Amino acid sequence: MPENISNHLKQFRSDMEKFLSELGDLNSTQIRERSLDRGYYRLAQPEKYGGLNASHLQLAIAREAVASAGIEKTNDVIGPDPGMLAETTKHIESNYLFPMLSGAKTGSFAFTESDPSTPTVAQLMGDYLVLNGRKSYVSGATEADFISVVLNVVSDSVGPSGPAVVIVDTDYEGVYINEPFYSTDGSSHSEVSFDSVKVGSSNIIGEIGKGMPRAMGNIIRERIEQAATATGMAICAVTLVSEHLRMPHRSGGTLGDMEGVRLRYADMRIQTFACRSTLYRAARLMETGEQSINEASSAKLFCTESASSVIDTAIQLVGGRALIVGHPLESLYRRIRSMRLAGGASDILRLGISRGDLEFNSGIL
Repeated sequence: MPENISNHLKQFRSDMEKFLSELGDLNSTQIRERSLDRGYYRLAQPEKYGGLNASHLQLAIAREAVASAGIEKTNDVIGPDPGMLAETTKHIESNYLFPMLSGAKTGSFAFTESDPSTPTVAQLMGDYLVLNGRKSYVSGATEADFISVVLNVVSDSVGPSGPAVVIVDTDYEGVYINEPFYSTDGSSHSEVSFDSVKVGSSNIIGEIGKGMPRAMGNIIRERIEQAATATGMAICAVTLVSEHLRMPHRSGGTLGDMEGVRLRYADMRIQTFACRSTLYRAARLMETGEQSINEASSAKLFCTESASSVIDTAIQLVGGRALIVGHPLESLYRRIRSMRLAGGASDILRLGISRGDLEFNSGIL
């Protein structure tokens, strides 16, 4: 729970909240520079890569704090983590991981198939692969230097085959990135096609046949990040409404004097309280090293759905001005709606959580 954390983490949260309050109206570049100087930008990076190796719980606290401060781009403060590129080969570290962590290169992740009936495949031919297929909803593809592609490797009866993750440079011959389309939260996505793209086998992340666990590990981390961001967004909305309810109202008192308003405001606080409890517990469970797919999925689902309700109520209480472009609640509303789909739509997560228990006897209450 938020109050049952170590004194070290309490001090970390206090120090970070103070740092965030000093950022004011700085742009993304200026925020990144400040964050690099103070060390927060490397929170998610292991010590061996020059980072601070923050725990799951510490990262959840940090992302919650950033979102609650009203900062839209969490990655401006907390830079990239190694993700699937961690604990790989010297070749991948030198050409992709280190450049990404330093900001010299950017990566993207291709998981969703454009047509599930014709999945993306790679033919293993000696020391290289030939990729064919089409991926959709590849976020940030037009700005990426490379894409980590989840695919199925096929080979002759001698060579290995099965699910794998392969790094593909976006400037390789045969890689075609369509014009981006944009979500309501402002993020861009593209369909990416691979037409007989030749890639060295040294770009395979991990082992052929074990690509799905590595990809799922990346998705699980993304889901707990989204839970933390959504919780921070709910806190931000509650703070904004709290200030609004204390302002003079045309009725002669304040809007907060009205009983009906207080009922709705109480619901906002209750939902946010529950979000924080769910987030912190899920982050702690992830630190145990045990399988926590259901727990991360539950946190992502509950926190994004609850934060969506909180922000919707906030707009209702503040009124029409909250829907004007540029108002902080308008931004929160657009972003939280997308988060209920990104990283796993809510009903897909519900099915996965049920399947985890009924078919695999996993997950806790």
